[in-house]
Order: sequence, then C-alpha cells, then structure tokens
Amino acid sequence: MALAPLACILFMLLYFIAMSQDPGYTFLENYLSDLGVGPGAWAFNSALMISGAMLSLFAVFGLSAALPAEPVSRTGGALLALAGVFLVNVGIFTEDAGDTHLVLSYAFFITIFVSFGVLTLAMHRDRRLGPVPLYVTGGLFLSGLVMILSLGATPFMETLAVLMVMGWGIVVPGAILTKLDG
Repeated sequence: MALAPLACILFMLLYFIAMSQDPGYTFLENYLSDLGVGPGAWAFNSALMISGAMLSLFAVFGLSAALPAEPVSRTGGALLALAGVFLVNVGIFTEDAGDTHLVLSYAFFITIFVSFGVLTLAMHRDRRLGPVPLYVTGGLFLSGLVMILSLGATPFMETLAVLMVMGWGIVVPGAILTKLDG
C-alpha cells in the first residue's frame, strides 16, 4: 500500500534534482517534460519511469486489497495501472520523440483522470473505505475533467494536474491503510 506515497516522494525528490540541474527551467513557466531533455534528464526521466511502475503495482496489488472484486473496481484499477504504464513511457519517449511523447503524455493524464472517475463509482458503491477516499477521488476526477476539457494544456495546468495526482497518491492510500488496519 505504501507504493503510491513512496512513488510521490521519489518523484518529488528526483524532480527537484532535475530542476536544480537545469538553470533554464522555470517552475510553472516550463512544461515538466522540458526537464526530460535538459541537464537533469536522468533524474526526471527516472522519476517518471519509477513512479509509473510503482503506480501500476499499487493499482494491481494495493487497490485489489481495498476494493471488492467487482467489474467497476477492476476497471478502475486496470485504468490506473495503464496510466502508470503511460507514465513509464513518457520517461522513455522524451520530448525528443516528438508526437509520440505528446500522445503518451495526454494518454497518461486522460487515463488517470478517467480511472479516478471509475474508482469514484467503485468507492461510492462500496463504502468501507469511508468518505475521504471517495471525496478526494471524485473531486480529482471532476477537477481533471474541467482542466482537460476547458483550460487547456499549459505549463501551469500540467503542474497543477501532477500535484493533484500526487496528493491523491498520498491521501487515498493513507486512508486505505487506516481503514484496512483499523
């Protein structure tokens, strides 16, 4: 269960390392992926690949312990795992890969926010986890829809989306651990 929070912490650590090595990168003015082709590319791309793999593992093993083995829960978990696979590939196919990188980046964001929508339904149907995971996941799904559909892909919106996903990766697994251990 600790995979998701650990992935978030590791991502932030490697992100800050990459940012510190790239004097041309400006927070909220550059896309995060700009770090994947700069002097700290090794750190940023490693962050994406490791975090994506850990997200997929959490989706397969962590969520399966927390949610009932029903189609909606399995679909949400599968979508979350797929988002992790897309994230790994964003780290492999950097901005230098052109449209491939762009497609994988969009695929990650769309898939993760859709997974939040499906997981919200699963958590609503099975209330064992309590209100916190339900409301956080549902709120992120709705926020993601607004961001993707209306606000566009700007460096600020990309950073906000990543911060929201990382918040989910800390809050929801923490709530799941509390409920499963309690």
